[in-house]
Amino acid sequence: MHYKRWLRTGSAVRGERPTGCAVEGCDGQAKSRGWCHAHYQRWRATGDIRAEVPVRRAGACTVDGCDRQRYARELCNTHYRRLLNTGEVRPEQPIRIVTGEGSLSHGYWKAQVPDEDRWLVGDATSALEHRLVMARHLQRPLRTDEVVHHVNGNRTDNRIENLELWSTAHPRGQRVQDKVDFAVTILRRYAPHLLGPDAADTT
Repeated sequence: MHYKRWLRTGSAVRGERPTGCAVEGCDGQAKSRGWCHAHYQRWRATGDIRAEVPVRRAGACTVDGCDRQRYARELCNTHYRRLLNTGEVRPEQPIRIVTGEGSLSHGYWKAQVPDEDRWLVGDATSALEHRLVMARHLQRPLRTDEVVHHVNGNRTDNRIENLELWSTAHPRGQRVQDKVDFAVTILRRYAPHLLGPDAADTT
């Protein structure tokens, strides 16, 4: 667990994410494994970050908050491709970061699912980590009307104590009988002991 956390964030301590590149003398922003994008790409290509070789930076992307190297039109490769494809750089959309253990997209971590846990996610080989953690905790697959909420607002903090199970199910009508029937359905699903020994949810 700690090794995977280090792979993803550059630190084995939960909630602690380095902001600067771990390579001494590098002023780049940490992207993966605690390294800036340039050093991480060196490691991916050669297995060696070559810390003694200075990173040649042609200038950072002009999109606010992006420290990636410029590629064209004073934009990094990702923002330049967005501009070509859509006419906008969409600075509010996070850049997807991919590692061997999964990927970070739109703020959520998508992790590889071990063989023994795939029954929890419909036999998928990868899944959103927060949903996988909750499914493991409940020891059952999540329903389509169930969502997992991050208590502290940090979408990468997938400790079970930071996760809450929410339901988006709701009754179709507003008649009293509809609400009573819906209340019974919810109790059967999540708290059948409140209805008696024969009230377990079978759906």
